Amino acid sequence: MTTQDTQPSPRIAAQTQRDTTLRPSSPPRFANAPIRLMIASALLGLVVLSCAVCTFVLVLLGPDRVLALRDQLLGNSPEDRIAALGKIVEAVVGGEESWPVPGRQRLTILLMGIDRRASQGNAPTRADAITLVTIDPQTNTAAMLSIPRDLYVPLYGLDRVDRINTAYLFGNVRNLPGGGAQLAKDTIAYNLAIPVHKHFIINFEGFKQAVDALGGIEIDVPVTIVDNQYPTEDFGIEHLVIPAGVTLMDGELTLKYVRTRHQDSDFGRLRRQQQVMLAMRHTALDLDVLGRLPALLDAVTGLYETDLSVAEMISIFKVWNDIPDESITTFRIDETMTQFWTTPTGASVLIPRRELIAPVVEAFLGQR
Repeated sequence: MTTQDTQPSPRIAAQTQRDTTLRPSSPPRFANAPIRLMIASALLGLVVLSCAVCTFVLVLLGPDRVLALRDQLLGNSPEDRIAALGKIVEAVVGGEESWPVPGRQRLTILLMGIDRRASQGNAPTRADAITLVTIDPQTNTAAMLSIPRDLYVPLYGLDRVDRINTAYLFGNVRNLPGGGAQLAKDTIAYNLAIPVHKHFIINFEGFKQAVDALGGIEIDVPVTIVDNQYPTEDFGIEHLVIPAGVTLMDGELTLKYVRTRHQDSDFGRLRRQQQVMLAMRHTALDLDVLGRLPALLDAVTGLYETDLSVAEMISIFKVWNDIPDESITTFRIDETMTQFWTTPTGASVLIPRRELIAPVVEAFLGQR
């Protein structure tokens, strides 16, 4: 309320008139109230969000551990972040495990590598490598199933038949619930009758950094690889040669090893991808993967997407690491289970021979 809204006495009105001639006019007292209210609301929102986060952390780790971690979580350098993550890993490992499937039943995870390059930003893209990993903690066994990216199948929920690696693309382009990851999982379940519980998707740069964080991996290259048309980061080509024999590969060379295909085919790529995954497992075992997990997660920050929590990843790593090599079986949908076909638009694809794929799926799931 301003002085003009009241009915002052003549004496007060006169005094007010004199005062206004002696000092400059100022804005009304409450002119900035909306701005102040917005700032107060924003601060209140931050407080509520902070309380929610703190409550979650308290429930997960317990108050004593949270207080012990407080100072380390304040660091901003990579070393500080890794140290803080390490303490969280220790806290979670020391507590109850968080297996993603109720009753510690069989878990199947979709692993995908995507061809998203720095120049593309976050533009939707196709999957470049597709592998399923299933782990049964009850029998302490696991299996891997690699799926060729050119498998020509109906995309779940869409009136479209296309390569299976386009499910990730269309799920993101059409903003479907769960995005490309969910459509990829649903398409695999729909076509192969494999329930997929979780996903972990990483781009090329994240894959390279993960290998480097492990200190590289040793790969026994069975035959010399010569690829005169290996695709480069800038969408050109280069001449690639990887000699036969045991080689310590960094992230850059490992990526080339799993991506090259011109010497043999996409089916050769599937074998190399599985070889690299097992080599990464062996290296992680030698280094104690839980101890290296903070560095691995920090190395690929922003370069992967997953619906697994840190606690779930730790629980999976613990079981995965305890499975003997002889209890991990590898499967591939290869040329014997598919038929080459050229679409009316000229695309080369693979038609699934479902009667031959079904027994492989059953074996992958431990049903035979």
